[in-house]
Amino acid sequence: MKKITKTLCLLGMGCLPLLPVSPVMADEAATPHCQIINRAAFDHYIALFNGKNPKAFEACYADDIRMQNGHLVLNGIPAVKEHYRKIWSVMKEELNVVNYTSDGDNLAIELKAHFTAEKDAEDSPFGKVKQGENFDYHGVIMYKINADGKFYDIKVAYLDFTRTTDGVTKSLGMAH
Repeated sequence: MKKITKTLCLLGMGCLPLLPVSPVMADEAATPHCQIINRAAFDHYIALFNGKNPKAFEACYADDIRMQNGHLVLNGIPAVKEHYRKIWSVMKEELNVVNYTSDGDNLAIELKAHFTAEKDAEDSPFGKVKQGENFDYHGVIMYKINADGKFYDIKVAYLDFTRTTDGVTKSLGMAH
């Protein structure tokens, strides 16, 4: 048997081993348990998200996660993973948190995200894109946290969304 310790998953994207608090014995590594704890943890999550790390969706999102992004609604971890697989297969995404607040049951951020098309694509979540195009999102994201410390509801709201092609920037309104 292997000795494993509790693991902290940070807001849906990555895991950090903690010092042993109450070690358990298991034949295989256990599924990490996520806890939403503070701004530092959220900043680590952002770094992992920027690194295109999808593993923590399963670790930190409730199985019945509901993510609403404009008119697009994703239900369940497989739908979220597939959505980000499509984005990350075409785009480099960089998230920057402008404001952060949390009360333990809810977390809210103001976010700026910059997307750069890394290759041409006929059918991406952004529509047809060509290498080098840039997209910029500015908005507010609300997260609801369940009793297990996992996200079960995420709502993405738009303040601005733009597309820059050949140096010309145009407002897109809602992406989905």
